[in-house]
Amino acid sequence: MEKNQQTNSEPDYIEMYQNKVQALVNIIDPNKLFAVIGRAGGKTSHISTRRIMRVAAEMPRETSIISHKSFVALFTNVIPTILETFRSEVKMPDGTQRPMLIEGWDYVVGEKDLPKHFQSPRYPLLNPERTIVFANGAVLQAVAVDRADSIAGRSIVHAFLEEMKYSDGEKVRTRIIPAIRTSRIGSGSEAFKSHLHGGITGVSDIGRVSIGENNWFMDYEKDIDQQLIADIVTLSLMLNECEVNLRNGVKTRISEAKLRKWGPLLSKLRKKCTYFVRASTFVNRDVLGLDYFKTQKEILDMGEFLSSICSIGDRNRDNLFFELWDEEKHTYDDSYKYEIIDKLNLKESFTVTADHLKYYEPTQRLLLGYDPGSFSSVVSAQMDRKSNALRVLKEFFVYPPEDAEDLARQINAFYSDAARLKSIDLYYDRAGNKRNKQYEKDAETDAKKLQKALERYGWKVKLMNLGQATIYHWQHYRLWKRLLAESERNVPRIRIDANECPNLVSAMYCCKKVVGSTPVELDKSPEVKVRIDLQAGLTPQIPSALTYLVWGLFEKYFPGVRNYSSNGAISSNFSG
Repeated sequence: MEKNQQTNSEPDYIEMYQNKVQALVNIIDPNKLFAVIGRAGGKTSHISTRRIMRVAAEMPRETSIISHKSFVALFTNVIPTILETFRSEVKMPDGTQRPMLIEGWDYVVGEKDLPKHFQSPRYPLLNPERTIVFANGAVLQAVAVDRADSIAGRSIVHAFLEEMKYSDGEKVRTRIIPAIRTSRIGSGSEAFKSHLHGGITGVSDIGRVSIGENNWFMDYEKDIDQQLIADIVTLSLMLNECEVNLRNGVKTRISEAKLRKWGPLLSKLRKKCTYFVRASTFVNRDVLGLDYFKTQKEILDMGEFLSSICSIGDRNRDNLFFELWDEEKHTYDDSYKYEIIDKLNLKESFTVTADHLKYYEPTQRLLLGYDPGSFSSVVSAQMDRKSNALRVLKEFFVYPPEDAEDLARQINAFYSDAARLKSIDLYYDRAGNKRNKQYEKDAETDAKKLQKALERYGWKVKLMNLGQATIYHWQHYRLWKRLLAESERNVPRIRIDANECPNLVSAMYCCKKVVGSTPVELDKSPEVKVRIDLQAGLTPQIPSALTYLVWGLFEKYFPGVRNYSSNGAISSNFSG
């Protein structure tokens, strides 16, 4: 049961479902909580959000923060989930349904001028457009780990860390944690009395090391005091029973006595407590059902299943097709124009477009790599002449029932308003690494369909691969090896936007060589094994679109001969 924060006239509890881990977290309710739980485990909606409500209720007028790697992630994923949970219907003791919290009465979002019945926060609202304020004056401030100025100068009572695996652990420790300035509030204040004062709530699923995700938060597992946890559970369950007795009007005298005697001790123990819990998605099996896990096992590769569902990390970089791929070197995350992002308001719907991209040049033509098929993907890029780099700015993909028309609509919606030169060079692979003349015609037809769809939006599109010969996997492999090595000054670099191309970055690690193949072949079997709606980040589909673009632009840097026979055999010696 959860405390109801609306008014004193309402019942003081509501009924909500909790899985075993969520119940355990509520029983222990530690000062510092790190919950590493698989997908669909209710991390944000059932753990973070409920602790946000508890922190707000116990520390009126004080400021806490909620952080993620970037503001874009907060605005598009985390905050909407929290607000949806606030608005969700809950069952009252009299059987009626009502929102958990009512906007405008219990809280406001992105408002500078607060309702008259609200208490004033302790500190001025420095960025009201990025805050949630509760009726008792408690403030939840959104901050971005990649934006040091968003937390600078803050004095906070609690930090909520969302999807920790995406954030740089060192930045969290040096930018977020120091803002928890517990000494700024006197020991006699109401806030200081809360066991959540000066605490942390961090949630994530396990990071996949093989795709560059960071499990820095695992260090907190060693801070658990098992005896302390056991004592808290014992006291908490006993006092919870006393509270139930009081609500039911039974054993009132003895229950009140136990609460007076043991309640302060429980609070002290909780204040000293760090709790680290790690659980798989199976913790929610009663809600999800067995079929959910059967389906996930069938459609995910083992690395993704172990990390996302079972919360077991992986380290498999074996046999990569993009052999020298280095995510730290070949991607960038300073993606956005923060003079625009900083003005965003939490209460407004927000969609990233090219207007927000730091490296997009509206007077330059767009370069598109296109991999047609049932699952169709496009990567969009521009040449950065100053740094001699191809900057891959954005990924797009569709699958049935969507088609080329929908793909064109996505591309136009992202770039149209920002572009001053609506010109596109479209690169694709006519032969798709196959020796099938019909496929060559089909691929060319698909490219022309996309061309026509884009031209209906006013874009001028040039097909760059008419008449091109078959390009084999071994050629892509050798070219990429030279480009990714970055050992020659004149050879262009590849730089991928990690924020706007997350599936491309993930899928680079899913591109494996066919074991024993000579010349090298790309293993395309995941495109058959993985369900089509999950192929974006788990198959070579989007990387294939990039390879066609890269070959079209940088074929002259291919480190060897171009003559080969119809069966792909090399007809003369390699050079380089």
